[in-house]
Amino acid sequence: MDLAQDVVSGGLRLHTRRRPGPVGPPLVLIHGIGGSMESWTPLLEHLPDRDVVMVDCPGVGRSERSTLPIRVPAIADHVVGALRELGVERADVLGFSLGGVVAQEIAHRHPALVRRLVLVATICGVWARPPGLAVQRALMSTRRYRSREAAAREIPILAGGRTARDPDVLAAILADREGHPPSRLGYHFQQLAVLGWTSFCWLPTLPHRTLVLHGQDDPVVRVANARLMAWRLRHATTEVVPGAGHMVLFDEPEKAAPILEAFLAGTP
Repeated sequence: MDLAQDVVSGGLRLHTRRRPGPVGPPLVLIHGIGGSMESWTPLLEHLPDRDVVMVDCPGVGRSERSTLPIRVPAIADHVVGALRELGVERADVLGFSLGGVVAQEIAHRHPALVRRLVLVATICGVWARPPGLAVQRALMSTRRYRSREAAAREIPILAGGRTARDPDVLAAILADREGHPPSRLGYHFQQLAVLGWTSFCWLPTLPHRTLVLHGQDDPVVRVANARLMAWRLRHATTEVVPGAGHMVLFDEPEKAAPILEAFLAGTP
């Protein structure tokens, strides 16, 4: 049975959920910009035995927004504070997209917490190769959270891969997103949090074994960014899923989950 719980970390109320499982240590899932933990359902179905902890970052999902914008290091500290309130002192940490930025900061600022690190469709900031102009315009807008028509236009542009090819997958993702959309301010605070951020200089100091997982046809975070991060990391394994887009964890979980399980288990 899933255990949903609100905890207070650094003065902010964060929403968390734990799905207990026999296989540990806990796998912490950190979502991308504007996302909430409901979107993890397709991946969780392909990780049936894994002990999983999910945290909605400040200002999105069911978590409280800060009064003023906060930077990525502060978001990382809030997430770690929430984990400690839950009694999690050692975990595998997976971050998707903006969540991957937060996961890098967690590994940097709280290295003893992290056993293994998984970075999915994310960047190291400075030197990152930017997306095309159409993708940048869609990322700046919050219309897709308020209008199903805008979402149906913009999500295929942002997602690529199976979401852009399969109308049924797109419909499922549209329905999933309508549960807990971010506020405009919460979304823009996340954009401001990452503005000018970079891990490029300190990535080589991370001691953790790291999986860099990416879709070959990701329009938001081009695959060159995955290769750049892997080059900077000391202990990186890179997996690029052919034909997959930005939503590789959600629209192709049957491909992503075995890669993830093999890495966490320590097998090639």
